[in-house]
Amino acid sequence: MAVTGSYARGQGGRFSDVDVTIYVDTMPENRYDRFTLRSWDGRLVSLKYIPVEEELAELSRPWDAIWAVPGLRQMRIVLDNFGKLAELQRLAKEFEWSKLQPAADEYAVVKLMGCAEEVHKILNGLTHNMESAVLYAVWGLVKGLAEGIATQRGLLIESENRYFDIIQDSVGRTSEWTHSFRLALGADHGPLDMPPFKMRGAAALRLYRHTETLLSIIIPDQHREVIQSTVDLIQQGGY
Repeated sequence: MAVTGSYARGQGGRFSDVDVTIYVDTMPENRYDRFTLRSWDGRLVSLKYIPVEEELAELSRPWDAIWAVPGLRQMRIVLDNFGKLAELQRLAKEFEWSKLQPAADEYAVVKLMGCAEEVHKILNGLTHNMESAVLYAVWGLVKGLAEGIATQRGLLIESENRYFDIIQDSVGRTSEWTHSFRLALGADHGPLDMPPFKMRGAAALRLYRHTETLLSIIIPDQHREVIQSTVDLIQQGGY
């Protein structure tokens, strides 16, 4: 058993939940028992069950490792009868990203390729003034591209509260990518005379273009046609 999150980092406050991870050999049969919330002594406590082997496997998957490595490094071990958690923490502290870079590159490109569908939905929604369609597609695109960039760059996320900050700091706070990202996310507002869904949709389309630029040198031929035709479509639409 271990405490993770803000309390493990010594940053727990009045509104912080207490994250408790319980490592098991056999997961609870009811999937709703594998993660649950409790209110104890006025504190919100999250209880997560996970096999040690699964946590270990996350260190070999770049999209999981960006979260797992800092979490394991920070965790405060409460109970470890067989030394398995101490071994997990040791592996996390000795973790090296380089061996995961090829898989991280592939993951990011596949995310970019997959978001071509969201681009088409946004363009269609903007054409037909469909607010819900645009916003739903923007939501998926922003999430997918953020995950791709964070993984491709090996950004270790020490706290989900800083997820967006870490990504923006890495790409550059004054970059065109970050400008479009913030507008699409809703962190900044655009022209006041433009409906918010249109502004966010346009920003998401530009975000796709800027992400393609960031990843261009690692895009393999098998995905280049879809990605390039999507970029061309965005540009033809004036975005």
